[in-house]
Amino acid sequence: MAYLSGFRAGDLCVYKANHSDTSQTITVACASTVWEQIELVRSLFEKYGALNLSKGEKQTVITCYLDLSFSFLLEKDDQVPSWVLSDQRYFAAYLAGYIDAEGYIQVKRHTNAAEMVIRSYDVNILRTCWATLQGLDVICPPVYLVKQKGSRDADGPLYHKDYWGLGIYRRDSLCRLFSLIAPYLKHPKRRRDMLKAWENAKARLGHSKGGYNGK
Repeated sequence: MAYLSGFRAGDLCVYKANHSDTSQTITVACASTVWEQIELVRSLFEKYGALNLSKGEKQTVITCYLDLSFSFLLEKDDQVPSWVLSDQRYFAAYLAGYIDAEGYIQVKRHTNAAEMVIRSYDVNILRTCWATLQGLDVICPPVYLVKQKGSRDADGPLYHKDYWGLGIYRRDSLCRLFSLIAPYLKHPKRRRDMLKAWENAKARLGHSKGGYNGK
């Protein structure tokens, strides 16, 4: 439930069928150009209801039809639910879902340094995640403004709101983060990238030699 709440906050459109308050069906939809994302959504919901795939020239849309036990996904607020913050395991699962939807993990080619970055419009979610991570000794810079409302990347679409980022770069903090989210991260590419970044961070910390060489 916590994982799905985090994933929903980042990457799912959820509404009652026909947008009717009396409907007994929860509709979950996701559009993506990345097939692994579509497959992830399929794996999350195929056991619980019917699915429909619509393949276009540029992207695929997956639509899932679920019962009212998934009503908790209807809420879309720029905040982390209080029940998620009440338990470290819930927060870890929520954060893993949000990273699967909005984050990326990589080892940068020009510096050979690992990083995990989340970028989204959800500034309050990012700030709450930042504050919670500090309490778990996952130290990282404060949430920062990536793009202002009304700006654009080259010929891309306008940003309709301020666009924010949260990045974790310290090797010791990355190791703590990955230990936290590893049981819950589900996106195949995120998991592959996490394992590479984790090995990079451990090696640069000197774990492979049994020592510690700094952050």
